[in-house]
Amino acid sequence: MHHDIPIPSWLRHLRRCELDGALLLFDRETGLNALIDGEETAHLRRQAPRVLQFALTNHCNLACTFCSRDLDARSAWTADSAFRFLSDMAVLGTLEVAFGGGEPLVLKGFADLVARLHDETPLAVSFTTNGTRLDSALVRGIAGKVGQIRLSIYDDSDWRAQVRLLAENDARFGINYLVTRARAPHVVDRVLELVELGARDVLLLSYNGHDASLHLDPLSLAALDADVRTLMRALAGRAELKLDVCWGDRLPSVPRALDRDLRACAAGVDHLVITSDRQVAACSFHHLAWRFETADDVMRIWRERRDAMSIATAAPGCARDPDYGLETRRSLPVAMEVR
Repeated sequence: MHHDIPIPSWLRHLRRCELDGALLLFDRETGLNALIDGEETAHLRRQAPRVLQFALTNHCNLACTFCSRDLDARSAWTADSAFRFLSDMAVLGTLEVAFGGGEPLVLKGFADLVARLHDETPLAVSFTTNGTRLDSALVRGIAGKVGQIRLSIYDDSDWRAQVRLLAENDARFGINYLVTRARAPHVVDRVLELVELGARDVLLLSYNGHDASLHLDPLSLAALDADVRTLMRALAGRAELKLDVCWGDRLPSVPRALDRDLRACAAGVDHLVITSDRQVAACSFHHLAWRFETADDVMRIWRERRDAMSIATAAPGCARDPDYGLETRRSLPVAMEVR
């Protein structure tokens, strides 16, 4: 247990989360993470997934061709049932929930759910939105109760107005920008414009899916690699540029924060996906999922299905696959339901 581990006095109020061989201290109000890692923590082991990526609903007011959600999946959650489940997961040790979908803002009572989770549980709450249902009243109403709003940028939406709205209301927000072959040549201009509009956090997402036209070819990857290095120099001190883990080592000259396996992925270990129809999976793109009813079911799956969750997803683009699934075909295991 972690109770005898010495912790600096200024960090003792933070929530504690046992990792494998380390102790994580977390402040949901600021997003501060502090890691204690040494001989005194070598015996610790994970007790729960740190983050849940929660597809609160499968409904969406857009119809993007690259969306990874199962269009046939039902929406089984209400604001009340989601609150009860997440309260139980918080007791078991989960630190954060990141809502997605579908579009979470189409769920009745979503703002009240966010407020209840902040006021009645220790969970940190964030959500990803297409931005079409954002307005100043909503943003002000959840201010201080949401760690971050992630705005996904779509070419056919009024994303400039959405970014301005968030910036003008002093929201904590970041941008999700999917880099496809068509978008790749415009990444520098787009990121710089987003920063000028008030964004201070831009995450470049790689495409995972079966549409070959959306994957970057070698020339596009080489150009993006150079563009990312240029942006990191240009944005130093102004904004944070991030890359999602699915890029793996396809951008080889981009500096990494840690000297570690470039294909390392915490899906299924550090975080889990909860689907709109009450299944649990390693990530949003994974072909394996298990049905559940309770938080205890989720914990059992998390413990017992670790090996299955550690394999590469069938959707091309996964960094766990030696060639990112772009050149090989694999037979797919069948998911097991929790009884």
